[in-house]
Amino acid sequence: MKNKPQLFLLVLFFGLFSLNTSAQEEEKKEEKKPLSFKPLKFNITEDGSQWVRFILWNQVQLNSNNLDGDDNFKMTPNIRRSRLLVLGQVTPKIFTYMHLGVNNVNSGRLGRIDGSDQTQTFIHDAALEYKFSNALTIGGGLHYWRGLTRLSSWAGLSSMTFDIPNPLVHDGTIGATDQFARHVGIYAKGKLGNLDYRLSLDDPSTTGFRENPVNTTTDNAVYGAWDYHDSGRSMFSGNLKYNLIGSEGNLLPYVVGTYLGKKKTLAASFGWVLHPNSTLLLKDAANPILDTDDSAAIVAKTDTGNATHLSFDINYDTPLGENGGALTTYAAYINYDFGENGGSSAGATGNAIYTQIGYLIPKTKLQPYLAYQDRNWDDTTVLGSQSAGNTLNLGMNYYVAGHNLKLTLEYLKNSFDNGVDNSQIRFQAHIHL
Repeated sequence: MKNKPQLFLLVLFFGLFSLNTSAQEEEKKEEKKPLSFKPLKFNITEDGSQWVRFILWNQVQLNSNNLDGDDNFKMTPNIRRSRLLVLGQVTPKIFTYMHLGVNNVNSGRLGRIDGSDQTQTFIHDAALEYKFSNALTIGGGLHYWRGLTRLSSWAGLSSMTFDIPNPLVHDGTIGATDQFARHVGIYAKGKLGNLDYRLSLDDPSTTGFRENPVNTTTDNAVYGAWDYHDSGRSMFSGNLKYNLIGSEGNLLPYVVGTYLGKKKTLAASFGWVLHPNSTLLLKDAANPILDTDDSAAIVAKTDTGNATHLSFDINYDTPLGENGGALTTYAAYINYDFGENGGSSAGATGNAIYTQIGYLIPKTKLQPYLAYQDRNWDDTTVLGSQSAGNTLNLGMNYYVAGHNLKLTLEYLKNSFDNGVDNSQIRFQAHIHL
């Protein structure tokens, strides 16, 4: 039984190689047009200055059980994402978009016939913006124009890795201040020469992840002060990116994970999230918060503190040689500060590093990749599956038709400082139109 995961992994890896080889042989036998996808874009004016585009995609997975904790190997199906994105260029200056869909539809989350307890479709983005010039666009709504790192605005459509880096080291407050990493607020974006910027002012969620009961002490900060105090209702975030080689588009907030040799770029960025008066700290150890305390009592017993998060990252993507090879590399350093021993839904006071590298093998559609993250939180006991430790992702993409249609196989290994390790084999079929 213990050899089944390794056997499954070998079979799938050889399957990807065989699929690539057989596809090349078929192309040699007969000349045929390569599989291609035409954007679902419709002009609503004759000159094409106004248009509507639809993007829809599905990601279907097979995920193994925890290989570190169960000898009975099994694979479980999961619809990781099923989404629809609608883009609209209303006028040459006005742009709007809406993004809706569902995550993680599996046997453990299916609803009953009366419609209860089922996985819910929800809005991911809904924003409207006005472009004054290439240097300044201002927008607002439920948006993804986030601060901190490049991968804080990760894109499922063009990711090099199997999924968003998880543990969610780029999204330390996900679910606490936002709806699936989207905030309600206003944003500005633009290009100033080689500098790209994004800035946002957001109102944090009052219905997200919270520590209950509030377990703050004089040396243990708790995130979520805005639920109690008349403060902490403004978050300031941003990212300044300097393009050393090439440039990237900024129509949508989602960053490209890998260009597959279609573009050469080198960029470094500095990011931040500033959340004043957002943490709770007990005033007096002799007067602790009780389970029976109401909001007024919690306010009377606590002071507020600031949360400040900073990052620096660098991304390099380039074609290699004349035969379709390509290299994609990325590295980030992140510093979270939720106050002394503080934390949130996916991060805690301390430091983290993340790096990934992928290589598109020439004359093939195969791209092996490796990703690694290391989380050093001051309090190693917090956050469960997001605890301090390190994570290794080792995978292979097979691009049937670029990012429109691809298969991914990955081995995931989590080593947590609390000793509760886990590992998985994961397979995904991805398509978007």
